[in-house]
Amino acid sequence: MRWTAAALLRPITFVLAIVAAVIVGNRTDSFWYGLLAWFVAMGVGRVIGAVVRGRLDRALYKAIWPAAATGYALLFDHLGLPPWANFFVSFIAASLTKSALGNVMPNQRRWTRRVEWRRIDLDELLP
Repeated sequence: MRWTAAALLRPITFVLAIVAAVIVGNRTDSFWYGLLAWFVAMGVGRVIGAVVRGRLDRALYKAIWPAAATGYALLFDHLGLPPWANFFVSFIAASLTKSALGNVMPNQRRWTRRVEWRRIDLDELLP
């Protein structure tokens, strides 16, 4: 039942994300803020879907990006960045934040090395 409810929730969150993007874009007179609002609203929709499925650990992990993007957008707007630059910088900074904090979350994938690296001696490089 949870998976069915989550599947039915997807188109609803998509439409609500479009509505949020239009509202933000109209109020700020900026396409870029509207586009960022759409990405954030879609991220929030993914969080809601994970909560409905009962995957609270995944919901917490998925909530990092929308929260970070919103925080960075407000910060960079306060600092006076133009909307187009604010979009790109907030998007990239939120992605880096999610990568950095993703390793701290429980039950998440972690980057691991399967091969140990060895030191290359200078004699190997020179003929």
